[in-house]
Formats: sequence, C-alpha cells, structure tokens
Amino acid sequence: MNFVIIGKIVDTFGIKGYLKVNPFSDKEIFKKVRNIFLKKRGGDYVKFELEDVSDKGNFLTIKLKGYDSPEEALIFKGAHIYLPEEELPSLAEDEFYYYQLVDIEVKDEKGEVIGKVKAIHDMGVYNLIELSDGKTFIPFVSDIVKKVDVKNKEIIVDRNRIFIPSS
Repeated sequence: MNFVIIGKIVDTFGIKGYLKVNPFSDKEIFKKVRNIFLKKRGGDYVKFELEDVSDKGNFLTIKLKGYDSPEEALIFKGAHIYLPEEELPSLAEDEFYYYQLVDIEVKDEKGEVIGKVKAIHDMGVYNLIELSDGKTFIPFVSDIVKKVDVKNKEIIVDRNRIFIPSS
C-alpha cells in the first residue's frame, strides 16, 4: 500500500485534545475522510479515527477519537499525516495532486528541459515549484506555468518569466 502525505501536526490546540495541522493538500480532503494514518520518523503507519475537523484559515484543527486533552494529544506533535493513495478523493481530468508532480520534467515552451520537480511549497498566496538542482524555484502561477501534463510527465513554463541560476 502506498501512502501519500497530506499534512503535518505542528502543535496542540485548545483544551479538548485538538491538534493544529499544516495541510499539504486541499483542506477538503480532511473533511471527506474518516480515518487518517500518522507516522513519526522511522515508525510504522498507525490508523486513527477523526472525530472532528475545523478550518481555521491558514491551518486546520483535527480531533482524534480517544484523545481528549492537550497532554494526551501532545504525543502527536511533529507527526506527518498520511492517507493510502487509493483513498484520495478522485479528481477531474485536468486536476492533480502535488505529489504526482515530483520528478516530472519542467520544460520551456520550445521543449528544452529546465529541470525536474523536487517539491511543491505552499507560500500562502501561491505555491512554489522547487527543482531538483535546489537553486531554481518557479512560482506556480498561470502567467508562468502554462501547462501541467501529469500523463506525459511534463510541466511547461514560460522561460522568459523565471530566473534560472547559473550552475
């Protein structure tokens, strides 16, 4: 079973065992699932039942069944939140999950390869594509990213609108 990371628990929240979550995916996913899997570095995936989910703007709060105080919930601080890939909500034909973009080639409109996607970062107002060279970052906005083709594993960008550092 392949697991996909959908968020990270950053702290406890309130007095009833809620957890503050930095979502790495659409917040709506959390509202559609009943169970999540948590994993700390080096550990196994452990299933937990969601009792409540609340959107707080820049973050979410979640409540895990059976953990009713901040002291009980504190053990989850720093844990990553996962879902099995097959449990992710299905998407429309032109939609994608960011994890699907990792290792996809980024090309300019002439087909010249600029690099491969290493990660997508949420910058608040927009997302940022980090390339595998660790030096090139491309704002994920429609003026720059012209096409995302998951099936053919490529992203087309306007080279004239990005800065590519020299090697």
